[in-house]
Amino acid sequence: MRLPDIPLRHHRTVRTAAALGTGALALVRRRDVSAERQTGLRAGNALANAGLTWLTGSSAFLGRVGGSSGLNEFLEVFTSRDSGPVRYASTPAHISDVGALDGDADADTWWDEHASVTSPAFLNAVTAAAAGAASWALWPLTERLAEKVDEKLPSGVGRGLNAVVNGGIVALTAVLIDKVESWADDVEDLEYAPVEIELPTHIRESVNLLLSQPHPIGQTTAEAVSEQLDTARFVVWVNYPRTEYPGNEPITLAPDQLAEVIGDEDIERIDVYPSASSPRVVPGTQTYPVVGIRDTMDKEPGATSVMELSLSIVNGYLDGISFSAPDSEVRVSDDLPADSVPGTLHPEGLEQESDDAGYWSSFEIIDEEEQSTMLATWPAPDQLTFRTDGN
Repeated sequence: MRLPDIPLRHHRTVRTAAALGTGALALVRRRDVSAERQTGLRAGNALANAGLTWLTGSSAFLGRVGGSSGLNEFLEVFTSRDSGPVRYASTPAHISDVGALDGDADADTWWDEHASVTSPAFLNAVTAAAAGAASWALWPLTERLAEKVDEKLPSGVGRGLNAVVNGGIVALTAVLIDKVESWADDVEDLEYAPVEIELPTHIRESVNLLLSQPHPIGQTTAEAVSEQLDTARFVVWVNYPRTEYPGNEPITLAPDQLAEVIGDEDIERIDVYPSASSPRVVPGTQTYPVVGIRDTMDKEPGATSVMELSLSIVNGYLDGISFSAPDSEVRVSDDLPADSVPGTLHPEGLEQESDDAGYWSSFEIIDEEEQSTMLATWPAPDQLTFRTDGN
């Protein structure tokens, strides 16, 4: 629950009250009451400042008039603490079971639901209390300054000017918030979450062809993986628009919505969830020793871009299907500097760059059309050659 829990239709009333209240408070002077009542006026001024600070920091003030995502939601574009990922209704049940195996899952869930000490409402209340305390402490000083200004201006002008400026600042702040939110509406708020898919036919055929290749040890492994593949379910991770699919409850996507979410998503891995009753693979953890290779001519003459279709196995089950650039070459002892002996520290690392290598930066300009790996661009069987480990 937010503080205050004020409906969107009352935002304009809240903003008007905040602006008028701030302006009215600036009209008050301590000389307007007798000396014995000035302590009460001082306390009332502190409470009023605290209340106005709380009101202008509330969701009712910060949300656009007529209803919008609110400034808090705008800030969530840049922070993800308060916005959990969407779960999809078609996600396999055993995905959520993973969390149940974690001993801290309940504690994490409790914290997410109850960690209000850092919520905007709590911070707003703390700020309001601090503003009230500051107003009480600084009241004598601010009154003396106001009285000096009043002395230099015609009667009533100082009060009126102060009221207009203070109230105008509050009103202008609300207008600026709307301008910021108008810009924020154009910023696509994306989340990252898993979605279950049907394994595309061309990928299934490519994997089946890979499994039909001679296994370096025995076909029993290939048969077990093939049987797991027949009963498996498949999940990929995608970015999706938070504004279009809000909330944290599972969402069932229509086929056209699923196609739009996957769209041009760069997907290099498909997570595999075989049936628990499937025969296990031995050894239990391995990269399947047959790899599918697709060579694509690059822009530079004579150069090729190599991508590999590979299978990973964890705890005896097919864990993932990947299509990506191959890993770096194997490291051997000859790669170490000749003068390196046990105890040699290499502050600059072991990768020695030549002097003419030029400037290196971790930021790379990537041609998305060349680099993106959409499911549709994964290889068909006739695009693959195969390599067996050790060959």
